[in-house]
Amino acid sequence: MIDDASTDDSMAVADAAAMTHDCVWVQRNAEKAQCWEQKAAEEFSLLGGSHVVSLSADDELMPGVVQSVMRHRQAAVIFHDYYCRKPGKWPHGIVRCAEPSQQVTLPALFVRERLLSDALPVETGIGSAIRHDWLMRLCELEYWRMGPWADAVGYAVVAALGGAVYVPQPGAIFTEDDAGYGEKSRTGPDASRYMVEVWAFLKRAEVPPDVAAALCAKRGVHA
Repeated sequence: MIDDASTDDSMAVADAAAMTHDCVWVQRNAEKAQCWEQKAAEEFSLLGGSHVVSLSADDELMPGVVQSVMRHRQAAVIFHDYYCRKPGKWPHGIVRCAEPSQQVTLPALFVRERLLSDALPVETGIGSAIRHDWLMRLCELEYWRMGPWADAVGYAVVAALGGAVYVPQPGAIFTEDDAGYGEKSRTGPDASRYMVEVWAFLKRAEVPPDVAAALCAKRGVHA
Protein backbone atom coordinates (compact mmCIF):
# COMPACT_ATOMS: atom_id res chain seq x y z
CA MET A 1 0.00 0.00 0.00
CA ILE A 2 1.32 3.42 -0.99
CA ASP A 3 -0.01 6.40 0.92
CA ASP A 4 0.60 9.70 -0.86
CA ALA A 5 0.70 11.88 2.26
CA SER A 6 -3.05 11.51 2.84
CA THR A 7 -4.81 13.64 5.43
CA ASP A 8 -7.67 11.24 6.23
CA ASP A 9 -7.58 7.94 8.13
CA SER A 10 -5.94 6.00 5.28
CA MET A 11 -2.79 5.28 7.27
CA ALA A 12 -4.75 3.80 10.17
CA VAL A 13 -6.54 1.46 7.76
CA ALA A 14 -3.27 0.57 6.01
CA ASP A 15 -1.43 -0.09 9.27
CA ALA A 16 -4.28 -2.31 10.50
CA ALA A 17 -4.06 -4.34 7.28
CA ALA A 18 -0.28 -4.68 7.64
CA MET A 19 -0.67 -5.93 11.22
CA THR A 20 -3.31 -8.46 10.13
CA HIS A 21 -1.66 -9.77 6.94
CA ASP A 22 2.04 -10.62 6.73
CA CYS A 23 2.03 -10.05 2.96
CA VAL A 24 1.09 -6.37 3.31
CA TRP A 25 3.62 -3.62 3.65
CA VAL A 26 2.98 0.11 3.70
CA GLN A 27 4.99 2.83 2.01
CA ARG A 28 4.14 6.39 3.00
CA ASN A 29 5.27 9.44 1.07
CA ALA A 30 6.45 12.12 3.50
CA GLU A 31 4.97 14.79 1.25
CA LYS A 32 2.58 14.83 -1.67
CA ALA A 33 4.34 13.51 -4.76
CA GLN A 34 4.54 15.83 -7.75
CA CYS A 35 3.62 12.81 -9.89
CA TRP A 36 2.17 9.97 -7.84
CA GLU A 37 2.29 7.53 -10.77
CA GLN A 38 6.05 8.03 -11.05
CA LYS A 39 6.46 7.70 -7.29
CA ALA A 40 4.48 4.47 -7.27
CA ALA A 41 6.55 3.12 -10.17
CA GLU A 42 9.65 3.37 -7.98
CA GLU A 43 8.21 0.60 -5.81
CA PHE A 44 7.33 -1.82 -8.62
CA SER A 45 10.84 -3.28 -8.87
CA LEU A 46 10.45 -4.56 -5.28
CA LEU A 47 7.45 -6.74 -6.13
CA GLY A 48 8.05 -10.47 -6.35
CA GLY A 49 4.90 -11.86 -7.96
CA SER A 50 4.44 -12.81 -11.60
CA HIS A 51 1.62 -10.28 -12.17
CA VAL A 52 0.54 -6.99 -10.66
CA VAL A 53 -3.02 -5.79 -10.02
CA SER A 54 -3.26 -2.10 -9.14
CA LEU A 55 -6.16 -0.52 -7.27
CA SER A 56 -6.92 3.01 -6.20
CA ALA A 57 -8.22 3.56 -2.68
CA ASP A 58 -11.82 3.92 -3.85
CA ASP A 59 -11.82 0.81 -6.06
CA GLU A 60 -12.69 -2.72 -4.98
CA LEU A 61 -11.15 -5.99 -6.15
CA MET A 62 -13.63 -8.73 -6.95
CA PRO A 63 -13.30 -12.39 -5.86
CA GLY A 64 -11.71 -14.76 -8.35
CA VAL A 65 -9.17 -12.39 -9.91
CA VAL A 66 -6.13 -14.09 -8.37
CA GLN A 67 -7.37 -17.51 -9.51
CA SER A 68 -7.96 -16.07 -12.97
CA VAL A 69 -4.41 -14.76 -13.13
CA MET A 70 -3.00 -18.10 -11.99
CA ARG A 71 -4.75 -19.77 -14.93
CA HIS A 72 -2.94 -17.45 -17.34
CA ARG A 73 0.53 -17.08 -15.88
CA GLN A 74 2.19 -16.49 -19.26
CA ALA A 75 -0.20 -13.75 -20.40
CA ALA A 76 1.30 -10.28 -20.79
CA VAL A 77 -1.93 -8.72 -19.57
CA ILE A 78 -5.26 -10.15 -18.42
CA PHE A 79 -8.33 -7.96 -18.82
CA HIS A 80 -11.50 -8.50 -16.80
CA ASP A 81 -14.94 -6.96 -16.90
CA TYR A 82 -15.54 -4.27 -14.31
CA TYR A 83 -18.50 -2.70 -12.58
CA CYS A 84 -19.05 1.06 -12.35
CA ARG A 85 -20.58 2.88 -9.41
CA LYS A 86 -21.03 6.38 -8.05
CA PRO A 87 -19.46 7.14 -4.65
CA GLY A 88 -21.47 5.44 -1.92
CA LYS A 89 -23.81 3.74 -4.39
CA TRP A 90 -24.34 0.22 -5.66
CA PRO A 91 -22.85 -0.60 -9.07
CA HIS A 92 -25.07 0.68 -11.88
CA GLY A 93 -23.36 -0.81 -14.93
CA ILE A 94 -20.72 -3.16 -16.22
CA VAL A 95 -18.01 -2.73 -18.85
CA ARG A 96 -17.46 -6.02 -20.63
CA CYS A 97 -14.17 -7.08 -22.20
CA ALA A 98 -15.71 -10.12 -23.93
CA GLU A 99 -19.01 -11.89 -24.44
CA PRO A 100 -20.35 -13.15 -21.08
CA SER A 101 -19.83 -16.80 -22.03
CA GLN A 102 -16.64 -16.44 -24.03
CA GLN A 103 -13.07 -16.10 -22.85
CA VAL A 104 -10.80 -14.74 -25.57
CA THR A 105 -7.05 -15.14 -25.94
CA LEU A 106 -5.59 -12.85 -28.59
CA PRO A 107 -2.01 -12.70 -29.91
CA ALA A 108 -0.59 -9.21 -30.33
CA LEU A 109 -1.53 -8.99 -34.02
CA PHE A 110 -5.20 -9.66 -33.28
CA VAL A 111 -5.22 -7.22 -30.37
CA ARG A 112 -4.00 -4.56 -32.80
CA GLU A 113 -6.82 -5.51 -35.16
CA ARG A 114 -9.26 -5.18 -32.27
CA LEU A 115 -7.96 -1.71 -31.46
CA LEU A 116 -8.43 -0.76 -35.10
CA SER A 117 -12.01 -2.06 -35.09
CA ASP A 118 -15.12 -0.36 -33.72
CA ALA A 119 -14.98 -2.47 -30.54
CA LEU A 120 -15.45 -0.43 -27.39
CA PRO A 121 -12.22 0.27 -25.46
CA VAL A 122 -11.86 -2.00 -22.43
CA GLU A 123 -8.07 -2.26 -22.30
CA THR A 124 -7.37 -0.51 -19.01
CA GLY A 125 -5.86 -1.20 -15.62
CA ILE A 126 -9.25 -1.47 -13.90
CA GLY A 127 -9.52 -5.04 -12.62
CA SER A 128 -6.67 -6.12 -14.88
CA ALA A 129 -3.42 -7.92 -14.17
CA ILE A 130 -0.18 -7.11 -15.94
CA ARG A 131 2.87 -9.36 -15.99
CA HIS A 132 5.64 -7.89 -13.87
CA ASP A 133 8.25 -7.80 -16.64
CA TRP A 134 5.83 -5.92 -18.91
CA LEU A 135 5.05 -3.48 -16.11
CA MET A 136 8.76 -2.80 -15.73
CA ARG A 137 8.97 -2.21 -19.47
CA LEU A 138 6.21 0.38 -19.15
CA CYS A 139 8.22 2.04 -16.39
CA GLU A 140 11.29 2.12 -18.65
CA LEU A 141 9.14 3.86 -21.26
CA GLU A 142 8.04 6.33 -18.55
CA TYR A 143 4.38 5.56 -19.06
CA TRP A 144 3.50 7.57 -15.98
CA ARG A 145 4.14 10.75 -17.99
CA MET A 146 0.70 10.20 -19.60
CA GLY A 147 -1.01 11.04 -16.31
CA PRO A 148 -4.73 10.18 -16.50
CA TRP A 149 -4.14 8.04 -19.61
CA ALA A 150 -1.28 6.02 -18.10
CA ASP A 151 -3.13 2.78 -17.45
CA ALA A 152 -5.66 2.92 -20.30
CA VAL A 153 -3.05 3.58 -22.98
CA GLY A 154 -0.21 1.75 -21.25
CA TYR A 155 -2.11 -1.50 -20.76
CA ALA A 156 -3.52 -1.35 -24.28
CA VAL A 157 0.01 -1.01 -25.65
CA VAL A 158 1.16 -4.05 -23.67
CA ALA A 159 -1.73 -6.00 -25.18
CA ALA A 160 -0.87 -4.74 -28.67
CA LEU A 161 2.76 -5.79 -28.28
CA GLY A 162 2.51 -8.91 -26.14
CA GLY A 163 -1.03 -10.23 -26.59
CA ALA A 164 -3.79 -10.45 -24.01
CA VAL A 165 -6.43 -12.61 -22.38
CA TYR A 166 -9.95 -11.21 -22.06
CA VAL A 167 -11.81 -12.88 -19.17
CA PRO A 168 -15.59 -12.31 -18.98
CA GLN A 169 -15.85 -12.00 -15.23
CA PRO A 170 -15.82 -8.87 -13.04
CA GLY A 171 -12.35 -8.01 -11.79
CA ALA A 172 -13.10 -4.81 -9.91
CA ILE A 173 -15.64 -2.17 -9.01
CA PHE A 174 -14.57 1.20 -10.37
CA THR A 175 -15.81 4.35 -8.63
CA GLU A 176 -16.89 7.12 -10.99
CA ASP A 177 -16.20 10.46 -9.34
CA ASP A 178 -16.14 13.82 -11.12
CA ALA A 179 -13.40 14.88 -8.71
CA GLY A 180 -11.57 11.54 -8.81
CA TYR A 181 -8.34 10.50 -10.43
CA GLY A 182 -8.10 11.45 -14.07
CA GLU A 183 -11.44 13.20 -14.50
CA LYS A 184 -10.23 16.78 -14.08
CA SER A 185 -6.83 16.00 -15.61
CA ARG A 186 -8.46 14.97 -18.88
CA THR A 187 -10.32 18.25 -19.23
CA GLY A 188 -8.30 20.75 -17.18
CA PRO A 189 -5.41 23.02 -18.14
CA ASP A 190 -2.90 20.15 -18.14
CA ALA A 191 -4.91 17.99 -20.54
CA SER A 192 -3.08 19.12 -23.69
CA ARG A 193 0.29 18.43 -22.08
CA TYR A 194 -0.77 14.91 -21.14
CA MET A 195 -2.11 14.32 -24.65
CA VAL A 196 1.26 15.24 -26.12
CA GLU A 197 2.85 12.78 -23.70
CA VAL A 198 0.49 10.04 -24.93
CA TRP A 199 1.69 10.47 -28.50
CA ALA A 200 5.31 10.60 -27.36
CA PHE A 201 4.84 7.38 -25.38
CA LEU A 202 3.24 5.59 -28.34
CA LYS A 203 6.21 6.60 -30.47
CA ARG A 204 8.72 5.38 -27.86
CA ALA A 205 6.83 2.08 -27.63
CA GLU A 206 6.99 1.74 -31.44
CA VAL A 207 3.26 1.21 -31.79
CA PRO A 208 2.20 1.17 -35.48
CA PRO A 209 0.90 4.65 -36.43
CA ASP A 210 -2.56 3.44 -37.46
CA VAL A 211 -2.99 1.56 -34.17
CA ALA A 212 -1.74 4.58 -32.22
CA ALA A 213 -4.22 6.85 -33.98
CA ALA A 214 -7.12 4.46 -33.38
CA LEU A 215 -6.23 4.08 -29.71
CA CYS A 216 -6.03 7.85 -29.23
CA ALA A 217 -9.38 8.34 -30.96
CA LYS A 218 -11.03 5.80 -28.67
CA ARG A 219 -9.52 7.40 -25.58
CA GLY A 220 -10.27 11.00 -26.49
CA VAL A 221 -6.67 12.05 -27.05
CA HIS A 222 -6.65 14.78 -29.69
CA ALA A 223 -3.20 16.36 -29.40
